[in-house]
Parts: sequence; structure tokens; C-alpha cells
Amino acid sequence: MLLFASCANRGIGPQGGPKDSIPPKPLFSEPETGALNFNGNLIVVTFDEYIELDNVMGNLMMSPPQTTPPEVKARGKRMLIKFQDTLRENTTYTIDFGNAVCDYRERTPLHGYSFCFSTGEQIDTLEYSGRLFNSENMNPMEGVLVGIHQNMADSVFEKEPFLRVAKTDSAGIFHIRNMHEGTYRLYALDDVSRDYRLTISEALAFADEPIHVASGTDDTTRTDSTVPAAQPLQPLFLFKEEQQRLYLQRTTRSEKHKILIAFSASPDSLPQIRPMNDSLHYITQFSAKGDTATIWLLDSMSIGQDSLYFETRYRRTDSLFRIEWGMDTVRAFWRAPRLSAKAKEAQERKNRNRRLDLKSNARKGFEIFDTLQLTCSTPMASIEKDSIHLFERIDTVLKPVAFTIAEHNSFPMRIAFIATFKPDGKYELRIDSGAIHDIYGVTHIAGNYPLQLKALTDYSTLRIKLSPSIDKMRIQVLNAKDQVLRELPATAEGALFEFLKPDSYYLRCYEDKNGDGKWTTGSWREKRQPEPVYYFPEKIQTKSNWDFEEEWDYTAVEQTAAKPQELIKASANGKKK
Repeated sequence: MLLFASCANRGIGPQGGPKDSIPPKPLFSEPETGALNFNGNLIVVTFDEYIELDNVMGNLMMSPPQTTPPEVKARGKRMLIKFQDTLRENTTYTIDFGNAVCDYRERTPLHGYSFCFSTGEQIDTLEYSGRLFNSENMNPMEGVLVGIHQNMADSVFEKEPFLRVAKTDSAGIFHIRNMHEGTYRLYALDDVSRDYRLTISEALAFADEPIHVASGTDDTTRTDSTVPAAQPLQPLFLFKEEQQRLYLQRTTRSEKHKILIAFSASPDSLPQIRPMNDSLHYITQFSAKGDTATIWLLDSMSIGQDSLYFETRYRRTDSLFRIEWGMDTVRAFWRAPRLSAKAKEAQERKNRNRRLDLKSNARKGFEIFDTLQLTCSTPMASIEKDSIHLFERIDTVLKPVAFTIAEHNSFPMRIAFIATFKPDGKYELRIDSGAIHDIYGVTHIAGNYPLQLKALTDYSTLRIKLSPSIDKMRIQVLNAKDQVLRELPATAEGALFEFLKPDSYYLRCYEDKNGDGKWTTGSWREKRQPEPVYYFPEKIQTKSNWDFEEEWDYTAVEQTAAKPQELIKASANGKKK
């Protein structure tokens, strides 16, 4: 019996096999795809195997769009599409399922499945295709609506849903199918509100000129069968306007003596903050962008109060993004942590013996282009320059170096030292005890901060000459994550990027049309496209003690095809994180 069981077990149970990589195949439907004079509310599609549906809401796209999307269900080998809204007369409808239809066992998707029918006597068969890019970094944009309007008025984009729609794929490509011959306005929309029309703060794109769709071929027309594959796709550039909601975000008091009032974005004018208690002693600091106010309480009576109230007058936006002054009263509440008697005593002892913790960015391998800095965790009330010394170390001898402290606001938390440093030089910053006091009268112990600069041979130099030469062009050096490291204006002699570390770099340039020294997004109100961006199509590898000059014709490669694939992948991976 044991021998029999042993032999029998070798063949019992499913043995697996190769994974089913073949997606479901539609066999027939009721009505058939391409049906005319359809007046029902239910479509049934039968497949060659059991199916299930994946993320129908994200994949399904019906054109023309309906206020209430159709209800889609999987039952065995059948897919049922039930319409919730009344269908228009004499209209061709297209239902794109994206990757929603999958086989039941392996979830292999049926890519790009679509179904069309008409409520009239004919099916419109024309098609228009294009490609959507992020206007700032030229990445293809996936999952964004692209739609058309036959009404040429600008206001229709904000007031009415699209006439026909499509959704971009992973390469940013869209196909608006089953179009009728005619002239249309073309738009793209990151439709967060899901109403198929532009809402304030949604990203958008628009074609400057109307598109013409007709039987036959030209550079912009796409039909169902007559367009050569090599024909260029209409590019659109998605952008978000520089309009952010301004509002008072939160008030926190994580430390008894420190209150933070945070705002949603950088305002055009600093907030005005006034305590409700006029006897309060404090100072207020604003972040560099003006979007955070830090209130430092100065006396024990103020610090000892659990609840403090501040009248805050600040810039905010209304429902139409108009900026106005607003007024609020905020409460800063302190809740003491529960501590044992022993822990409380240790905390009080630490507070009594507190010393300033000064930190410097001085180090071995100090970059030539860096600025020597000293930071403190609390605002500095007094700085005695005579008690701060900078030396150059030559062998064992310390030679004094002249320096100045850069201009700063009152009660800084960081100071910068301006001095002439030699490449490969060794230096030492010395701070005597008592040189700096914070706003609470606390000082520090003496500290030494050695630094050694890198040698010139540790760097490379990159000179970029643009052609054709256009006024107001600016060149950016990027890292492998598509992040800007350096930026310079283009000149006839070439933009010279010095002191580059040996590494892999990429290049991007843009036309600074308004001359403000930074890339500017588009404006729907002004009908202004974003400033055009161009990528150098190759990676540049620099080496130590290496000078390189590149003449870059940014028109040699199509703008939409120039960006290196590794940068597109890096951007996509960063977005997923």
C-alpha cells in the first residue's frame, strides 16, 4: 500500500504549465460593433474565455462622454454595458476599455479594446491622433483626457463637456476615434473634477490653431486607414498655471517657546501677525518663501501660557482665485508631554545647562563654489566678529585670513563667511566661547571647524554653444534624475559651466521669452503657451581635470523626440515613489 501511494502521488493534482499570455478574444456581441440605429440601453459582448474587469473607472472612456458613466459588469464569459444616460440622436459612440478586460485566471489584459455604434444611419470613421508632453520636462503624459469642441469660442472649454474624448497611453499618444468631418478646437485636460470641462487649478493644454479633420491625408488629419505610419503626431504641451490656492494651513506649537504658522503657498505680501495679548514678548521670523512664520516667545510668562491667540492678516484666494486680504484668529496650544518625576528632573537640568549647538558646513573636500556657513538652532541675538577667526593652514603654521560676515536679517539662524579661498587649500574656522548669544542669552563652548578645498584638477569644465542663436535662451545642466544643477544664459561665446564634478550630465535649454531668468508656464487666460523646452539627445560624461566644448544645434532633433530615454524612465520612477 505504501508503494502504491508513493507511486500514485507523483501524478496527483494539477501540474501547472506555461502561463497563459493570450488575452481574451471577443467572439460576438449584441448588437454587433459598428451597429446602426441603436436605441437600446444594453450591450453584451461575449469572449472566448472567462473574464474579469480591472479598474473600470480608470480605464473606461466613452465618447461623447456621458454625465453618468455606463455600468460595466463581467459575468462569466460575457461583459455587460448598461447605459445610465439617454443617448443622443444621430451620433456615433465609441467605448474604449483600455486595459480593463482581463482573462480570469492570469489577468492578462486585452489592450486597447474598443466598441462603436451609432444611433443614426451612419458611423463616423475619421480619427485624429497626437501626443501629449509635460511642457517643463518633455515627459510623455499618461492617462490625461484629450478632447475636441466644434464651437470655436474660448469659453466653451470651461462651460461645456467635450464633444469627443480620448485618453493618452503610456507614450502620451491619443486617438480620438469616430469623428465627423469638420473643424475643431483641440484641448488636453487633467480632469480632476471628472466633468470633462476646465476647472480652475486643473492642468491643461491647447492647440493654437483649429484642427481640420477630413477624408484624405495631411500633416494634422488622421483617418481610419489612409494615414502613413511615419506621419508626425500633433504635439500638445500640458501645463499648470501659476495660480495656487492661498490659505492659512495650520498652527503648531511643538515646543513651548516656538510657534509655527504655515500657509499653503508663497504670498505676494508677508502676513501681519499680532498677539491678542499686548504684553507678549516675542520675535517673528519668516521663511525665505514667506510661507511659514515662526514666533519665538521670549519671556517666561509668555512661554508659561498654555493657550496663546494671534490675530493674523494674510493674503488668500477666493473661489475664483482672486487674491484678497483675509483675517483669522489662530490659537497656539501647548500640551506638556507626560513625564515621570525622574524624566522631568532630567529635562529641567538639561534646560538649565543648555548650550548653543553651532554647526558648520566646513569639511574635507569642500567645494570651491560653496560658501562657508555657520548655523544655530535658535535665532542669534549677538555676534562678536572679533571672537571669530579664520586661518589658512600652511604646514603647521596658521595664517590669518581676512573675511566678512555676509549681510543678514535681524536674529539670523545662519551666517555666511565671505573670504578668498585657494583651491586645495587647508583652512580652519575658530569660534571663541561666548562669540555668539541667542535670543535667550544662551551661548556656546569654543569650537574649531577645519576645512580643505578640492583641487582644480578634481573638476571639469563644460562650455555649451547654442545654434541657432536666439536671444534669451538659457541652458541647464541636469543630473541623472532630471534635476537642474546649474543654469546660465546662452551667449555667443558659449555658456561656461565651471567646477563640475566628474559625473554623467544632461542638457536642457528653454527660450526665456519674458526675460525673467526662469522657465515660465503657460496661461489659458492670455492664450499663451509655456516657454519651449529642448533636450540635448545624449549623455555627457565628464572627467577630472577635463575641459569639453559642445556646439548644440537644438533644432537638429525633433523637440518631442530629443529627450534621452533614461531621463524619462528616471522621472517616471521618481514620480512612483
